[in-house]
Amino acid sequence: MSITLRFLGTGGSFGCPVVGCGCAACLSQDPKDNRLRASVLLEWTGFRVLVDAGPDLRQQCLREGIDRIDEVWLTHVHADHTNGIDDLRVFCFGGRTIPVRGSETTLDEVKRRYPYAFRTEMDPSGTSHPLLVPIPLEGPFTVAGKTVVPVPLRHGPFPCTGFRLGPFAYLTDLSEVPPESMPLLEGVEFLVLSALREEPHPTHLDFDQAIRWSRRIGARRTWFTHFAHGTKHEDLEGRFPSGMEPAWDGSRLEFPD
Repeated sequence: MSITLRFLGTGGSFGCPVVGCGCAACLSQDPKDNRLRASVLLEWTGFRVLVDAGPDLRQQCLREGIDRIDEVWLTHVHADHTNGIDDLRVFCFGGRTIPVRGSETTLDEVKRRYPYAFRTEMDPSGTSHPLLVPIPLEGPFTVAGKTVVPVPLRHGPFPCTGFRLGPFAYLTDLSEVPPESMPLLEGVEFLVLSALREEPHPTHLDFDQAIRWSRRIGARRTWFTHFAHGTKHEDLEGRFPSGMEPAWDGSRLEFPD
């Protein structure tokens, strides 16, 4: 039962191109330099999970032809990962509800920002809205025949959550894997990891830090994501060691069970 991953977006919080920016990446004609906000779609046995619902969700779903989402997993509450919540309503037509998993603090904040999206009854006015059912993460859970292990991460001073499914792990928006989370990543062979930019950043891994964390985790292959706009994809392709490479919007991976 393999897992297919689609990179819906591989950009940082501003995306790329950035409004008003004239850097080489923002002016590039290479389609791989068009980076929407970071998100992925996981699929196995026909079951589809959206990891993060950022502000580019509608555009991402149109590009990829996504017509159904079965669950949403949120890594954290920042706007570039949650401001597409309202666009989930199209997947709720006919009264269909969508479970949304995240840490308790993440779900509490999202419910505060989008209270209407967590009403599971249709609005009497006929106005459509998402029908989301919050499920707090309290440890490993099983869904559609797979065991999923939430991995607590540090995103500067902010909490963040990664997800592990068998030999694969998705870790974005982190500055550090806390010591207590390292055992949860033992045996990971395939890793998606954020790598923001060449220069250090207070809440994200820079390129060299991302390389070191990949090696520390021990992944056989790593794909980097959540890139800022300052570096073109063609330069990223030569930046990382063997077994590590940059992802791009629309690229797909498949992992064995």
